[in-house]
Amino acid sequence: MTISDLRTFATFDGHGGKVSKRVEVLDHEPPTDGPYEGLVAVRGEHPLGAIDERAADESAALARGAESIGWVDPATLRDWYRPDRVVVSRLEARRSGLEPGTYADSRGRGRVRVDSLEARLGPDGRPAFRALAGSAEDPVVDVPLPADQAVRLVAVRAVDAGLEIVTTPVSPFLSPGRYPVFADDVVGLPPRPSTGWVQVTAAVLLDGALHEVERIDEQAATVWIRREERSVPIAVSSVGPDLVRYTAVPV
Repeated sequence: MTISDLRTFATFDGHGGKVSKRVEVLDHEPPTDGPYEGLVAVRGEHPLGAIDERAADESAALARGAESIGWVDPATLRDWYRPDRVVVSRLEARRSGLEPGTYADSRGRGRVRVDSLEARLGPDGRPAFRALAGSAEDPVVDVPLPADQAVRLVAVRAVDAGLEIVTTPVSPFLSPGRYPVFADDVVGLPPRPSTGWVQVTAAVLLDGALHEVERIDEQAATVWIRREERSVPIAVSSVGPDLVRYTAVPV
């Protein structure tokens, strides 16, 4: 199985937001010096308003209600990385070397197996799964996943029809709180037990000033910060992970 087998979807707002459709975000980057630089390729049911829209099947003509491909401005896409569920046959799974388990998937690192979920994110903002590489018989601790890319959890389990693959996003933020430390993990060696605990605090850089993060409501996609002695909610989508600063103090 490749990264492209784990599809990414978003809601496309066309015609100035008057038409919203679910589209598949394709894993294709345009040339940096071409006319589509900065745009995203999507495939869906006639994505009206797309630039250079064309039929998904080059032998077919564009038709309303039929799938087509087009380039769109990322600003017109929302609700990225909604959970994606795919069921493949056991024959397909065997051909792809896919086995039941939990995996982490990113554009840069690809798919690696996850040994345990001690924390969704580490104090430095990186995904803190114990990622494993190598064979199931001889696993090794893998290098960290990239901090500047969307990471998704991929759960694979056996069902009657074959293997079910459910992909869910990982929140790019770590909520303030108490977390275990796994500092003794060594690349190339099996994971080691926790070595203690740290108290993690977070702050968001907004308008040149740091604001303390009080809590994160993942279901509401909202970060609550302290601003002038008030608790203020801001949308998670408006804060990039690179604007969050973490501090970890041993406890």
